Amino acid sequence: EEQGLLGKIYSDGVSDGQVVRGDIGITYQIGLKELINRQILSKPIFESYFTEEDYGDSLGLESWERIQYLDNLPEGIASQMAESAARNKLIVETYKEKQDEYGQTIVFAVNVIHAIQLSALFNKAGIKSDFVVSDIRDGVTGVTVSREDNERKLEAYRNGELQVLVNVNILTEGVDLPKTKTVFLARPTVSSILMTQMVGRALRGTAAGGTSSAYIVSFIDHWNEHIAWVNPESLFAGDNEFQDSDDSERIKRDIQLIAISKIEEFARILDNSVDTIDLERVAFEKRIPIGMYAFNYLEENGMDHSYQVMVYDSTQEAYKNLMESLPSLFKSFDVTEEYLTKEQLDEMEAQCRDSFFCGEMIPPYESRDVINIIKYYAQYEEAPRFYTFEEVDRNKLDISKIAQHIWDNKMDECEKAKYIDNLWDSGDDNILRLFFGRKLYFLKQFDIEMLKIAHPDVYEKEIVKYGKNYLESLPLHEIGKIRPDLEKMLRDSTFEKYTDSEGNYYCACCGFKDRNRSPFQVDHIIAMNNGGKSVMENLQILCRSCNYRKSDK
Repeated sequence: EEQGLLGKIYSDGVSDGQVVRGDIGITYQIGLKELINRQILSKPIFESYFTEEDYGDSLGLESWERIQYLDNLPEGIASQMAESAARNKLIVETYKEKQDEYGQTIVFAVNVIHAIQLSALFNKAGIKSDFVVSDIRDGVTGVTVSREDNERKLEAYRNGELQVLVNVNILTEGVDLPKTKTVFLARPTVSSILMTQMVGRALRGTAAGGTSSAYIVSFIDHWNEHIAWVNPESLFAGDNEFQDSDDSERIKRDIQLIAISKIEEFARILDNSVDTIDLERVAFEKRIPIGMYAFNYLEENGMDHSYQVMVYDSTQEAYKNLMESLPSLFKSFDVTEEYLTKEQLDEMEAQCRDSFFCGEMIPPYESRDVINIIKYYAQYEEAPRFYTFEEVDRNKLDISKIAQHIWDNKMDECEKAKYIDNLWDSGDDNILRLFFGRKLYFLKQFDIEMLKIAHPDVYEKEIVKYGKNYLESLPLHEIGKIRPDLEKMLRDSTFEKYTDSEGNYYCACCGFKDRNRSPFQVDHIIAMNNGGKSVMENLQILCRSCNYRKSDK
């Protein structure tokens, strides 16, 4: 049991006990469900609280890379987070309201100043707290916080004299605190290993001297730059053995996973400087993902990433085709390395875009999602698992139905406001609050749906007519920016034209065959710089080798 426990909690990146590229793998493994049933692990209960704080505005490339590849918050942002009175108040009040349920709690802070401030705020609120940090010297008193001071505080926590212990990453491993029932994740991380270690502080079950259940409480900020922060629930989402016996808890967890992925989209719609009309035009139900690919991979510098790719009705078929084509894609690029260069990744992503993701897809696919899938496949030589949200009732999240109900019942402004407030405030497990997080996001989406009903012409797609000759003179990529449906039709029809009786695609030059699109590229028979047009009669498919040789002439 202990080997299985360590193999799961302190994962070194080996997945499912499989040998990866010469590693020895896990010699013995036991599933999460069995560990919880045996009470070796406690059952995790996930909670998320939105801080409504914004960070990362005008984040430079160097700072973004420090976060993404080194898990290192820039000092200025760390100070902002540590000194946010509203954020710190939320953390303390969240514990105070449920302290009997949370029990002894470890808080992971952003930096030393944050740890000291939070501990002081907990004590001010009547909650016995202390902090442990690496050796520091108090600039005012000259007193040094030593290893002995930390050990004294740890012993007080073990003896039940402290309710809360705040730290900065020094309680992730090597310290035995079995009575910990809750962890507060007051700092974000891009490292799935660090997240696993933080979560693992509370996962010791009763059979191992711990607790039967554990609370994993996240405090989620809005970042103005896309960063792949690890969501603790994603550590469990990819494990098919881990299933809640309570359907409502599983559905709640799925909705929280979806909600975190939608923060960036909702914030974009609030930003008047960003044109989101195409996204707003789509039926709201279609903007709710049907599932996700959840996986971990390593960067060459050793930094590990946990990643979730949300899949929508609009992208489901494209991702399915991509997953089936990954072996052919890697073979056609003659790639065998675990870590690919940026140039390789960009070129392979472009091939995937042309093969699977052309045409109108709203919500659209993200190129970074495909790049991360390619990184994962390069290391594990298998497609990531698909995790379905089929048990989530998307009708309950569809605010277009709420808007239609208000319209049909001819509610005045006062009645409408009261009805909306009641929907938002009803019950602790309110599905709308779980999904939107911030009431502001909910109200903005609601206003959009009301506008669609009252003035449908506002969202009618503007039809711009281009002359036939103009479109034919453009490369396929440029056609796609104007008429994505036309680009898709031209590519699909060309592949259909070069399909044999057995369903294989074949190269018009060398005759190479494959059942997948990824080894081929659509090519102009007469090059455009020689007067060729983007019309069916002038399009063929070539394998990458033949296309390279042709373009090199």
